[in-house]
Amino acid sequence: MIAIAPFLSFSIGLTYAFIVRNGWAGLIMWVLFPIIFILGLIVLLVGVIKEKGTETM
Repeated sequence: MIAIAPFLSFSIGLTYAFIVRNGWAGLIMWVLFPIIFILGLIVLLVGVIKEKGTETM
């Protein structure tokens, strides 16, 4: 999450800004970063909780 969220939001923000030809549109990365981070955190927590809840033989 720490490594992927900033890179992904930065690349998506710059790509979107290039497509619409507006530099201010690149600020969408400030909105995308917390969303990607929270989604990664949720996926991580679900994986940890499910792992503890299953029984192995």
